[in-house]
Amino acid sequence: MMFSDLARKYLEEHAITPEQAESLGLYETDGWLNIPVEEINDEGLPVTVFTKSRNLNYNPDDPESKKYKNEQGSHAVLFNYPAVSDSKYIFICEGEMDCLRLSIEGIPAVTSTGGAGVFLPEWAPLLADRKVYICYDSDDPGRSGARKVLEMLPNGRVMFLPQKDICDYFKAGGTRDSFLLLARQAQTKSEWELSNLPKEYGLVSARELTTREFPEQSYIIDKIIYSEGFCFLFGAEGVGKSLLALSAVKAIATGEKWLGQFEVKRQVPILILDKENPLSMSSRRARALGLTGDNVFWLEYPEKFQLSDGKGGASPFAKALSTIVREKNIGLIVVDSFVDLMVGNESSSGDTQNFFDAMRTLYPNIAYLILHHENKPAQGISRTDSQRLRGSTNISAQTFTAFRLEQLSHTDLTLRQTKARDAMKLDKFMLRMDIEEVGENTAVTGFTYLGELADAGEDKSESAENAITELLADEPFHALSRRRLLELTGASGIPQRTLDRVLKKMETEKIISKVQDGKSLKIVLTGHRPIVSDNPAEIFDGKL
Repeated sequence: MMFSDLARKYLEEHAITPEQAESLGLYETDGWLNIPVEEINDEGLPVTVFTKSRNLNYNPDDPESKKYKNEQGSHAVLFNYPAVSDSKYIFICEGEMDCLRLSIEGIPAVTSTGGAGVFLPEWAPLLADRKVYICYDSDDPGRSGARKVLEMLPNGRVMFLPQKDICDYFKAGGTRDSFLLLARQAQTKSEWELSNLPKEYGLVSARELTTREFPEQSYIIDKIIYSEGFCFLFGAEGVGKSLLALSAVKAIATGEKWLGQFEVKRQVPILILDKENPLSMSSRRARALGLTGDNVFWLEYPEKFQLSDGKGGASPFAKALSTIVREKNIGLIVVDSFVDLMVGNESSSGDTQNFFDAMRTLYPNIAYLILHHENKPAQGISRTDSQRLRGSTNISAQTFTAFRLEQLSHTDLTLRQTKARDAMKLDKFMLRMDIEEVGENTAVTGFTYLGELADAGEDKSESAENAITELLADEPFHALSRRRLLELTGASGIPQRTLDRVLKKMETEKIISKVQDGKSLKIVLTGHRPIVSDNPAEIFDGKL
């Protein structure tokens, strides 16, 4: 088989000759190096299930350039396992080329077709009864991947190479014997963990903290969506949250100001996880809004997506999606809606925390726009805008910024920012749905900004109530002493007289309760058990 100069160069970079590549079943088509992927069928025989293809013209600086492509129906596979299923020892490496390079040396090896970040629990029993050596790349993703494998195969050993990866090692003159000699020096799980403590475990002194220069928090849409963290958009059912979110997606995709008012600071690829609306409806809405291009993505089968595997871990779909998010450089995930993705009770702080932790772990260092419903109004009970966010107060605690969308008429809406972390809240403003005839149907084609709504005539008590609710929600036990609450609200310009009046109103409406703790009065959000001791031993001994 003939390989092009481009393919030969790529193989040479991985210390593989064209003859060796051909013997391993690799072949080239139209600038792609194709790698057959096999699994063992029900009869115990190896069969090719799909082909993974490496783009020989891949450009990491071009967001449109795809590094890999897989055939329809492809999934995460323990690559090369059929060839080494009888081996007494196996090396787990990072990437198909590293795996094939070891195969050339007669060293049994496997790898995940999903990359370093994907190692499925069902693979662990296949390797549990043999000696396992983990040889991932010597970078952060490689260390993270090794840690994940060790969690499932605690008897595995981790080996180090002087080069970045296996192919580089052999390209630099390494031999089979020298590689196996390094394997004899591999570390046990406890040895490796001690020498590779995650950076999250590090300590920062007060001197370092106060002298370190931190980059300013950046935005994707100025004053609306941060470059990282959670933004919640909530409102009543059918108010237009999905449409407004799509208009923001269009602005990011095109670089145009959102609502003609808010500047797009970063154009990033976007993934929409929409389990509420079928693709046909999303298609009609996107066409009406003029949302086109190749940097906004939907799941082909959103109904099959689950965040949890039901056993306390992430589902295979969610794990595989993390690879896609990384490969496509996704910078924003839109979730429509919150209750469709989280597992458990939205009013449980523990269940909601599991959702936030899972999203941050699977899809780290990006922004999230989460659509959520609000509480239905209860007769005789007043609620501020921030208190209308449905579910646990932990939701508010986890968000960087939140907005409530309210419908005034068939086309007129208001948007109020109910939370802004480390920034001044935006004034409430009004917008209008632009509705036009599209073909034979009427559709929303955009939104028009109608300006801020003056708050001069509004009762400032609402701002105080929002501030009190947010302060309590951000506390670990949702409780503060009256003195501390006075200090914090006073710093925001809320006088003591207003605080006392609002606290009385909130207590009457059963939004808060008061608990006497010695000489201190604790203010507690309703629905949360008050902590009336400052003794950590009592708290952790379960005495409270």
